[in-house]
Amino acid sequence: MQADWPILVLTLDGDDTRRQPLLDQLDAAGLPWQLFFGVDGRRGLTAEYLPLIDREAAQRRLKRPMTDAEFACALSHRKIYQTILERGLAGAVVLEDDAILTPDFAAFLQAGLHRVDSMALLDYRFGRALPWQRRRAGRWWLYRAAQRATLTSAYTVSRRSAQDLLAATTPVSFAADWPADLYELRAWLVVPRVAQHNEPGQGPSHLADARSGVEARTKDAGRYLDADYWRGLLRRKLARKVGR
Repeated sequence: MQADWPILVLTLDGDDTRRQPLLDQLDAAGLPWQLFFGVDGRRGLTAEYLPLIDREAAQRRLKRPMTDAEFACALSHRKIYQTILERGLAGAVVLEDDAILTPDFAAFLQAGLHRVDSMALLDYRFGRALPWQRRRAGRWWLYRAAQRATLTSAYTVSRRSAQDLLAATTPVSFAADWPADLYELRAWLVVPRVAQHNEPGQGPSHLADARSGVEARTKDAGRYLDADYWRGLLRRKLARKVGR
């Protein structure tokens, strides 16, 4: 690993047991890591973070209220983007503390394939891409994401994309995955994935309980008047499932 592309393990105070399996995997692979302590929203957001969020915009974008735990998760990733810029890093590998690495994770990083000019999702769900927008990377394929995938459990982000994501999260008005169009960000989906995550409902989660009981709202019919909506719809129709 290069010092200008550190592995940042996003965690919270008191989550020693939760993050230990990941740290053991990294140590066994001989990969140096740094703990990065995020924003803890389990008991609500403190006053210092309120100027950094926009609840009304989040309601419009998600079509439901966004929970404090979701805001805290997004704020935590925002802190990483800000740190990359403030430290003058070329980029970083971001791992949430419950990420599960595949046996190929170390080989992917040791080959330097994480050092992309935008960002690469090492783990994701609902990955879809335009089949012809791909490139070879060693034993892997990088597909350009055609639409929003889920999960921020494992990804690599360049300084340029960190700047774009910081702008998209100032203020925070969407969940951490993802506040901007992955296609416009030129994000790559790594196939096959080199990290995994527990299936929904399995393993520890700081977000699942907070989301339960939050009422979903109907979609805004006004989106049909937006040309970007129709361009995105066409792209989604042409996209194909990758990675799962």
